[in-house]
Amino acid sequence: MADSKVLIVYYSKTGFAKKYAEWIGESLSSGTSCDLVPYEKRTKIQFGQYDTILFGGGFHAGQINGLKWFKAQINELTAKSSIRIGVFVTGAMPSDAPDVEPTMRKNFTQQEWETIRTFYLPGGLCYEKMGIGDKLMMAVFRAMLKKTDVDDQMRQMVAQSFDITSKEAITLVVEWCRTK
Repeated sequence: MADSKVLIVYYSKTGFAKKYAEWIGESLSSGTSCDLVPYEKRTKIQFGQYDTILFGGGFHAGQINGLKWFKAQINELTAKSSIRIGVFVTGAMPSDAPDVEPTMRKNFTQQEWETIRTFYLPGGLCYEKMGIGDKLMMAVFRAMLKKTDVDDQMRQMVAQSFDITSKEAITLVVEWCRTK
C-alpha cells in the first residue's frame, strides 16, 4: 500500500509489545510511512493523518494494557472516516492456547470485535521488569496453580521469566497493514 501512513501506538510494561511494534515498523519501512509512538507519548498524536492505526499492548489480568484509552480515541475517528483500526495483544500464552480468543473478546464489545482487526502475538513473562504488585500477583497465581490439576509444564513455565516472541508471528499483522 504505497503512500500509506501507518501509526503504531504501543503500551509495553515488560518489553514484549515494544519488541513487536518495532519489528512491525521495520517490516513496513519499505513503501509505507510508519510512525511508532510509545504510550507515554500518546498525547501528541494527530490520529487523522493516518490511514491505518495499530495499537499494541499486553495482557494484564485479562485486560489489554492501554486499550480503554485507545478505544476512547478511535470511537470518534471511526464514525467520521475510513481509518483502519487494528489491535495486537501480547501475552504469556502460546498462540494456539484455547483461552486466547475468549480472553481477547472480553476486552471488546461485539461491534468493536467485528470492526477492529485483532491479533494475538505470544510474548512471555519478564519478572525482572515487573513492578512489585505484578510480582505479587504472579506469586499468588503460581500458588493457585499448585492447588489445581494444571500440568507441571504450565507450573514450570510461570515459575521464571521466558520469551516466546517470534518475528514470524508478525506476518499477518504486516500483511493487514499493507492491504486496503
